[in-house]
Amino acid sequence: MKAILENEYTGNLMVAIDQLGNAIAGGDPDSTVSGRVGYYSYKKYVNRKWRNGYWKTLRTVIDWAFKPLHGPEHCRQAYQFELDEKHEHGSDVALAILGVIVLVIAPILGVINRLSRLLGG
Repeated sequence: MKAILENEYTGNLMVAIDQLGNAIAGGDPDSTVSGRVGYYSYKKYVNRKWRNGYWKTLRTVIDWAFKPLHGPEHCRQAYQFELDEKHEHGSDVALAILGVIVLVIAPILGVINRLSRLLGG
């Protein structure tokens, strides 16, 4: 399973799907969900607690999901990788869609990533 996840084609496909999810949720189609969440949780809303709580929650879920593959702080790494991208906030509806995408899909990916490691990945 590890070979499948680390395959260049599969990796590119995963990034494309990630960018599609970000675009569906009102974000820049060249940015990933993780990069957008990293940007807003670390950079943009540091002094706005109610907004920062939203982004920090999404960041925590995503970081947990990808820790087996990328180590801690996946969203920070994604944000730093995407420094040249324009991170769009999105409307309240877009933020709700983003939250659903993250809170439904990231835990599933986290379990898959952990099972992959346990099964010899």
